[in-house]
Amino acid sequence: MDSSLIYAKTPVGDEAVRQSTRVVQRNLRMVLLQVDGSLSVEELIAKIGNQRLVEGALKELEEGGFIAVSTDALAARAEKRSPSLAERFSAISQFSTFGPPSAAPPSQPASGFSSFGKPVFPLAASEAAPYGVEGEDEPPAYSAVRISPRKWFLRGLGGLVVLLLALLLLYPYESFRPGIEASLSRLLATPVKVGEVRVELLPRPRLSLTNVLIGETGDSRIASIAIGSPYVLLGKGPYRLQDVEMSGITVTANRLVDLPMFGGRQMANDISVRRVLVHGVTVTLGDLRSPDISGEMLLRADGTAEKAEFRAADGSFRVDATPSEQGVMLNIEGLSWKPAGMPFAFESLQALGLLQKNRLLIQKLDTTFLGGILKGNWLIDWSAGMVMAGEASLARLDCRKVSAAMAPNLRLEGDLSGSLRMRATGDGWQEMLGHIEANLDIEVARGILIGIDLGEVARRGSGAIVRSGSTRFDTLQAHLDIAKGRVVARGIQLDAGPMLASGRVTLDADGQTDGLLLVEARSSVASRRVPARVSGPLSDMSLTAGN
Repeated sequence: MDSSLIYAKTPVGDEAVRQSTRVVQRNLRMVLLQVDGSLSVEELIAKIGNQRLVEGALKELEEGGFIAVSTDALAARAEKRSPSLAERFSAISQFSTFGPPSAAPPSQPASGFSSFGKPVFPLAASEAAPYGVEGEDEPPAYSAVRISPRKWFLRGLGGLVVLLLALLLLYPYESFRPGIEASLSRLLATPVKVGEVRVELLPRPRLSLTNVLIGETGDSRIASIAIGSPYVLLGKGPYRLQDVEMSGITVTANRLVDLPMFGGRQMANDISVRRVLVHGVTVTLGDLRSPDISGEMLLRADGTAEKAEFRAADGSFRVDATPSEQGVMLNIEGLSWKPAGMPFAFESLQALGLLQKNRLLIQKLDTTFLGGILKGNWLIDWSAGMVMAGEASLARLDCRKVSAAMAPNLRLEGDLSGSLRMRATGDGWQEMLGHIEANLDIEVARGILIGIDLGEVARRGSGAIVRSGSTRFDTLQAHLDIAKGRVVARGIQLDAGPMLASGRVTLDADGQTDGLLLVEARSSVASRRVPARVSGPLSDMSLTAGN
């Protein structure tokens, strides 16, 4: 490096001095602070004391555009240190000519034929021409700032990224919609319509399909499908997708059974998916809707489900689905689950199910509810309206909870056991619940019937009317027939130790009771039988003793 060069800061260098983050290396910043446009390289080396450090730093700063060679400073420095040519010429001419000094004009050079008119030593290159003969154009204060190749590369790379982002956002993805609909139709083995196709960059790049309708009539709908790693769809198939995420799904049970992943039909081999994440799934059985569930499905290479797990957001309901030759096998679990429209919740529930087209069969139902245990089977069919049928065994149900859920005006305590057979039909779920027909054989142990006092009727005898009180008993047995909101209790057998009662009572749909009981009071010496009529609303029944 030329030690006589003088460097000055460029505007970029001045800005770097004010902002310490622009030049952070200690050596570079120290040299940059010393550059002031008047010190030469030699003087900077003498001032800092490390030639290698100074020359290396000056080279890096010049490449970065922070400093530049100052030609003005070089010219001013040369003018300051060297005497003018006119003074030199005058001094030399005194020894190279004869006669008075005025004989030779100071502005003319010595004659080429005089041996005395030439200087003893040759002039320096800067002194070979008279003062002011150099070019008149003054050089700029700073030389042009050079941009390093690294900066050019980074700028080019940034421009390429911006161009790619603009291409991704502005590309007309709608032109791919017919092809995507055809691929999804082959994948699901049913016609599929896509509302909109677009690419989302955040939180990660993915292809987004919205308002997807499944089936010829659009009976099933997916609000959004997000395909991760959309670049795998470039080129020709077959396509292998690792993850697909779906949300806002409403699917009919019949459509679910027909899906290739559950063995309904053979899946197309030009596209396959390994894992499907689902959020907000609702399965409809006629007008009956399942709880809102989410989960994931792992698919085999042939497209069938290897594992499918779904659960409610609060964890109260869970179902695992497995394809089979008969249909979709279900493993159902519930914990504090309250079905929609039901007046009670299942404290715990376990069951096996089989979902087929137009029907759902629940087997090995084992549940704890209303303080007791229910075990049985249940079938629902929606091929023509809604039909429900089932049978179950009951054990140790709390009569207070049963009364509160089924008949709030009936005040009965005790442990209820027995068997249940039921059937219901209707155009829809709610109508079907209003047409339940059931037969129950019940036995209540260690209970209390509040509102009537059978012992008081037997004690008072003929003509007595009793409107309050309670009857404590050891066992109460009856056969209940329920149809169209009307309950008929036949074969009533009440055992309260020294008192027995038997008979029949009817509860109409409007809550009015009507029946006849035969009350027998026994003692060690005699027994007494009194017929008693039951009447009045269920919440305020009265007993009238007959003759």
